[in-house]
Order: sequence, then structure tokens, then C-alpha cells
Amino acid sequence: MTTRTESLLVRLLLLHEAATGYTNLSFTEVLEHARRWVSWIFKRGHLEVIDPSSTVIEPKFPVRGRVPGGYGISFSGPPYPVYVRLVLPDIDDPDELRMAALYCDYLFAALQAAGYREELDRQARYDWLTGLGNRHALERRLKGGLPADWGVAFLDLDNLKRVNDTHGHLAGDQLLQRFADALRQAAFEAFRLGGDEFVVLLTRHQQAALLEAISHFQVSYGFAWADEDDCTNLLQRADQRMYAQKQRKKTGR
Repeated sequence: MTTRTESLLVRLLLLHEAATGYTNLSFTEVLEHARRWVSWIFKRGHLEVIDPSSTVIEPKFPVRGRVPGGYGISFSGPPYPVYVRLVLPDIDDPDELRMAALYCDYLFAALQAAGYREELDRQARYDWLTGLGNRHALERRLKGGLPADWGVAFLDLDNLKRVNDTHGHLAGDQLLQRFADALRQAAFEAFRLGGDEFVVLLTRHQQAALLEAISHFQVSYGFAWADEDDCTNLLQRADQRMYAQKQRKKTGR
């Protein structure tokens, strides 16, 4: 066995070691892991992660394949698009080209797996219609507890059913989106539980700002504070107060 062949075998083992290290890493961690290992596998190589909109990326660059001075792969996401270029002065050597292609194939697969994991996690935590956190995200948030001067506001859009019945569900969806935007623009940490129900985490000093943010909508609301109860009961307490307000509106009392 020649020295060159032995060197290639060692590098293949290193490449395998690098590939197994991608398991369960986040998208950003995959890129950092790839950067750390590249110099072990390619003596004069280094990795560049480039914004695909950058002028560095020429239109003729392939989605995956040789580029001037190295090898490149284009990744479209999720969570976001990147162009990864393995800068390799020896790319004209057939063995280096094959090694670069294999390295980039492993990297692409790792980015794809990490991206899909993060997208599934995002979908599990965010409401698809409004982009706010969902009930699962709120439960996770409240597990850590709230400071004594914090609490929750339980909000219910009073007229969503009427909008849906009168103008259609598209109009109802747009109402929900406008309401979510109002909460977001006022910089509140807000969640949509489903249907017409929303929850906002806030301090007592932020009550007025919240009421101002939702003043252009027909909303029933109830507040509950961390010094009144533990977090497991806060939502129920705020929900009861919201429901009581809604009933007062209906009876005029």
C-alpha cells in the first residue's frame, strides 16, 4: 500500500468521523462542526458560508459541484438559504475532487436533516396563521414561572364568529392576523391558543399599553397575576375573568 493510499484511507476515516458528529446538531452547529473538521481532512482547505444573494456567488456557480478554486453546494433551506464553498487549491487533483464531493454530500445531508428538525420544532411551537406562539409554546414558557410583578392577559375576540358568518372565513382569518399584528407591533409576548383566544404575558405597568394596542378591536379580556396564584392556575383565573366580562357585555350589567 502506497503512502498516498494510506493518506486517503486516513482522510476517509476522518471524513466518516466528521459525518457521524453531525447527528442531532442544530443548523448553526452543523456549519460550525464542518468548519472545525475541514482542516483535518483537507490540508489547505477551508469552508466559506456565503449569503446566496451576495455578489460573490456568480450565476454560473452550480447547485452542487466544482467552482473556481474549490467545490460548492447551494442549500435552499429551511431554516434559511446558504451557499457553502469548500475552498481547495488542489481541486484539480481527481482524488481531492472526489473527497470534496463526498465531504459536501455529507454536509448537505446534515444541513437538510438539521433544517427539517428545526422547521418541525418551529411548526410545533408557532401558530401557522398568525405567527404567534401556540398553546404548546405558552405551556413551555410558563413552566419556568413568572416574576411576582408579571401576569397573563386572556383575550377573546368578540366578533370573530359574526365576521366568519357574515363575510366568510377568509375575512375572519384576516381579522385574526390584524389582531396578532397589533400585539406584535406593541412588542408584547403573545400567543394564540386557537380560535379567537389569545394570551399575552405582561407586567402590571403594561396593562394600559395593552388596552391601547387592542382598542380598535372588540375584545373581552381578563388579567391574572403571578402573586395571586401559581402559573398552572393563572390561565384559568384569567380565562374566568375574561368570561365574566364577556357575560357582562351580553347582559348589559
